[in-house]
Amino acid sequence: MAHSARVLIVDDEPSIRFVLERAVEKLGLGTACAASAEEARELLVAERFSLVLLDVRLPGQSGFDLLRDLQASAERPFVVMMTAQDTLASAVSAMRLGADEYVVKPFDLARLSAIVRELSARSPATPASPPREAARPALVGVSAAMVELSKQLGRAAASDLTVLVTGESGTGKELVARAIHEHSPRARGPFVTVNAAAIPRELLESELYGHEKGAFTSASVLHKGRFEQANGGTLFLDEIGELPFELQAKLLRAIQERSIDRVGSEQPRPIDVRLVAATNAELPRLVASGRFRADLFYRLSVLELRLPPLRDRPDDLLPLAEHFVARHAAALAGRDLRLDPAVDPLLRAHGWPGNVRELENAIQRALVYSKGDILRPADLLAAIGGGDPAAPAPRVEDGEDFETALRRLLPGAVESASEGSVHGAILGHAERELLRLALSRFEGNQLRAARWLGINRNTLRSRLVALGLSLAHKADEPSPD
Repeated sequence: MAHSARVLIVDDEPSIRFVLERAVEKLGLGTACAASAEEARELLVAERFSLVLLDVRLPGQSGFDLLRDLQASAERPFVVMMTAQDTLASAVSAMRLGADEYVVKPFDLARLSAIVRELSARSPATPASPPREAARPALVGVSAAMVELSKQLGRAAASDLTVLVTGESGTGKELVARAIHEHSPRARGPFVTVNAAAIPRELLESELYGHEKGAFTSASVLHKGRFEQANGGTLFLDEIGELPFELQAKLLRAIQERSIDRVGSEQPRPIDVRLVAATNAELPRLVASGRFRADLFYRLSVLELRLPPLRDRPDDLLPLAEHFVARHAAALAGRDLRLDPAVDPLLRAHGWPGNVRELENAIQRALVYSKGDILRPADLLAAIGGGDPAAPAPRVEDGEDFETALRRLLPGAVESASEGSVHGAILGHAERELLRLALSRFEGNQLRAARWLGINRNTLRSRLVALGLSLAHKADEPSPD
């Protein structure tokens, strides 16, 4: 049968099928619809489709089951997976299993139409061998940046190419490297890590490549290096930008020739290792300054995954915080806790310069000192600011203007805050006292207080919750002028 530009829509919700059908038909393409994987299979046998829009969650067999079957077909259609799930595990799995695109409900119809237009104009996809299913969720987030990263991660896992993971400290580069390994055909092999910045320069060559007995004074036994330990699996080389220049040529040779020489030996040893490197440095700048080999950089960056900082994905803050509460509550608080969603404004107000690592540390501190079964904004504020949220702020002395008082009090307040949280702690104290003053001025009337501050009442209420202040104030009753 000749190839035809027809689109099969597979979703169990009639309203979704209707909307997608109209959107696809506006592109001049024919459509057919199915409400289940079983119904879709019947249509796929009867005619050929250039593209399948496939929901993950279906009654009976899932969209992933149908995707596996499509991958094994002789002339498979392109596949766009669709889901309303708020985790990234399904996105990674979809791309790992061979989906061509992945979209999250509710749809941006303009973007989805562009995807359909592009894929339907291509030649039919070639079949791929069904890969291994995802081992476990690796990333947490709902932002567009993280969904896109998860798709790139899935594609990277499906190959055996060298990967360079870049991003600021604390963004989760090792987690991404481990996820690539766990979703790859090498998942049953070892995952070995080495931090180039944490090992003394004189020991790093031996640590990476191993040494023979007697290779140097303290080499009393044969030592297999990290490359040999990672045989059949993945070697994660962190802080690659700190690799001494004199060792970079040997790493390049290991990548190119897939063999290594132990220190004290001239006998090449074959290795079967997938290399994933990571750095928070700008390697092109190091190349330009002569501190990093250009040929090694090009070898490492065949595939590059750039991790966005936490401040650029505020929608991920609450899911991440909930994830860390679930992970650490039993060990640190001795009981199950849940996170009060009211912490969201507080999470968004903080800059998180330490990224995901700082957020996890803050949640851990909050859990240690928490009371009850709910982790509240006041608990988190104390963890971020390093102080007691109920403690009064230092007061201005009589006759002292505000700027003079601020200069006098700020150094001491800074010293009481923990490193990495100074900005949030100081502004938190200031905002808390300002809101207390506003409510006191208008005898607890939130509407008047909000007008005086120049904000709306909903904003005032959210900030009161975020800062751990009582909401037991008059909300709407007008006060006399």
